[in-house]
Order: sequence, then C-alpha cells, then structure tokens
Amino acid sequence: MSPCPWSRRACRRRSLWRLVLSATLGVLLASAAQPAYLSALETNPPTTVSAQRNVRVFDAVCRLVERKYYDPKLRGAKWGALAEQFRRQALAAEDESALYSVINQMLGNLQDQHTFAISPTRAQEEKQGARVGIGIQLRKIEGQWVITRVLGGSAAQEAGIRPGWIITELDGRPFDGFKVGQSFRTGQSVRLKLLDPNDHPKRVEVVCRPFATTPEQRAQLLPEGALYLRFSEFAPKTANWLEEQIEANPQATALIFDLRDNTGGLLDILASCLRLIYRQDVVFGDFIQRNQKPLRMRVSGNRRAFAGAVVVLTDESSASAAEIFAAAIQDTQRGVVIGRQTSGAVLASIQEPLPDGGKVQISIRDYRTARGARLEGQGVTPDIVTSLTLQDIRRNVDVDLRQALERLARRPQSGERGERTGELDSQVAPMAKCALAF
Repeated sequence: MSPCPWSRRACRRRSLWRLVLSATLGVLLASAAQPAYLSALETNPPTTVSAQRNVRVFDAVCRLVERKYYDPKLRGAKWGALAEQFRRQALAAEDESALYSVINQMLGNLQDQHTFAISPTRAQEEKQGARVGIGIQLRKIEGQWVITRVLGGSAAQEAGIRPGWIITELDGRPFDGFKVGQSFRTGQSVRLKLLDPNDHPKRVEVVCRPFATTPEQRAQLLPEGALYLRFSEFAPKTANWLEEQIEANPQATALIFDLRDNTGGLLDILASCLRLIYRQDVVFGDFIQRNQKPLRMRVSGNRRAFAGAVVVLTDESSASAAEIFAAAIQDTQRGVVIGRQTSGAVLASIQEPLPDGGKVQISIRDYRTARGARLEGQGVTPDIVTSLTLQDIRRNVDVDLRQALERLARRPQSGERGERTGELDSQVAPMAKCALAF
C-alpha cells in the first residue's frame, strides 16, 4: 500500500509544489543573504578572469564586515554606497597590490585601525616571519619623517642609513609617509633622498629584500636598581620570558615596562603578563560584543607577584593590548605611566581568510576600562607627558627612560602616595584585545 493518503496523481502534484516552494524559498534566502548593493550591479557582471577574481575577494570582504563587525551600524558609514563605489575600482584593479589598495581605501572609511585587508603576498610573509622592504621604522617628529630605527640585517642597514636621518623624497617625489598596506617586492629598487644629522642631503638607492619580523625582547638590570623590560608584542611565551627575567633579578627594586612601539597581541598573553604584578584578583575592563553583551576581563591574583614599584613607558605607537596594560596600571594605581598618548586602537579583532589567500582583519569587540572609559580613538594619557624631539633622536637621548629613573629616585621606600604595591585594597579588586617596519 502507498504511504501517501491521497491518490498517486495528488501525491505527485503535492511533491511538485513542495519542490517549487523549496526552490522559491532558496532564491529568496539567497537574495536576503546577498549584500543590497550587489543587486544594482548584477546587470554588469565581471567578464575577465582577473575581474572575476577581484570581485570574489572584494565581495567576500564586504560580507564578512557586514556580518561580523562589532558595530552593526558600521559606525555610521554608508556601506552600500561605499561598496558600490569601490567595487567598480576593484573590478578594474590590474594586480594584487592595486586590488588591496582599493579594499583598504574602502575599509578606511570605518576609521578603525584594526580593520584592514592583507594581500596574499603579505600574508605569506607573515607566515614565514619576514617582510620584504627597506627595513626601517619611521615617526613624524616636528613635521618631518624621521627614521627612528634601522633593523639589523636589512637593506637599509647595508646601505648605511642611520636613525635620526630624515626622508624627504621617495623615488623622486616628496615623501609624506607610507600608505596603509604599502608593500615592496624582493629586488625592487627604491631611491631615497635623506638628510643626515647635520642636515646634509644624502641620496641612497636601496634594493628591497626580506627582513626578520620576530618580536623584540630586551631586558637589563639598570645601575639604579630597576629592571628594564622592553618587548614589542604580547606574543606567545612573552609572559614566560617576563617571569624568567623577574626571577633572575630578585634584587630589582622596580620594573620598567617599555611598551613604546608595542603594537599589541594576544589577550590571554596580556592577562598572564598582568598576573606577574598583581597579588589579588582584579577586573580590568569589559569587551563589548556586537550584541552589546560584555565579556569581563579578569585576572586572578598571584601570591608570588612582584610587589615593587612599576613604571610603564608609552608612545604614539603603543596600541591595543599595550594600551589596556597601561590603562590597567593607571586605574588600579599600581604604578605610573610616562611618555606620550597611546594610539587609541583598542578593539579586539580576528582575521578571516579570503578566496585568493589574503586575509581581512575585522574588529569584533569594543573595550571599556574598569572605570567605564572607552579607549578606542582616545588612547591612554600618561601620568607624566614627555615630548620627543628630533634632537633627542639624533643624540640618542631617551627622555622617557630618564623621566622614569628620576621618578623612581624620588620615590620613598614605602611607595609614593597614590601608587600601590602588588597587594591591592579590597575596594579596587571588584571594580566593574599599529609600530610598523617598511
């Protein structure tokens, strides 16, 4: 007997209607999942292979941002109009570099340093722990682009370029900083016009090549008794390295955390680093998700934590996790922050793969400190603000470190008023995740 309670013909008609309804529903769902701006462009679909590849990557970025960005309103950006405008440019992009330049121009309208696209070439460089370029770090000081660091083993070092030199021209054009997502090819020749420490012009041709991008770590027990700890990233094993340095220097009377040029890193590593200097449980802040629900950042107390004085050095390139670290020190009065206002880039983000092997990094959570302050776009203002001058760079004078040592020298043995040791008052504990080298 047939399981259908109706006639065979009725069953066939019913099955046919189910098929039609399912297909119609599928089309409706597909249309709903498609970004609105796409419908207006379907009349002119891409025809060449490169244009088809470009549009796949571009549309993937748009969908991911719409679906995962921490602010459903995309910070007020007119996303449909922007996507339509930049999609046409993406279709016409001749190569990988041009395509990702267009994508990053579009993402720039979000005014969010944590949301950007990385080309397949750059993604591969990151995977290998190296980048191709000149091998310098820059900062705009007194209106001029000053080289603050020359990386070891880089093309710049081989060409004789030194910190304190000023870049005035790049390939015959006035230099106004590198663009977001700026990339170089191995063997690419770059012509630089520079000014040396005596303001004498220098013309240097640099052939770009890979240079290591491994995080910097440096520790030194200073004659004044403070343990100086510099690290450029909250990378895996950073907390282990810090703990080893603290245990190896039990005579240290203070810790100076140099977070200048520290671009952030992993949040669990940040929490592990903070545990090294707090003896009681502390709540440092909340990450606010897309649905507005908070995720509390809490660190459990460590009875073996360092209890002496703490100083944190910051600058304009201190970002993300480095800013949360500095804000935590301020909010809990655990120590003093010295230097310049931080970057104001404190959104938690993730990386998503793209069809061509590139990646897009997307901010998925906002952050509020324990005192309710939003750091994104604001940054951390140091307790003691210093100014970095061109003369300081050229004379290799570290004004921030000098201020830190002077502050520690004035500190009474019992600790200055307003600063706490690693043991926190019970009232403090329950309070309610960048420098680039080119």
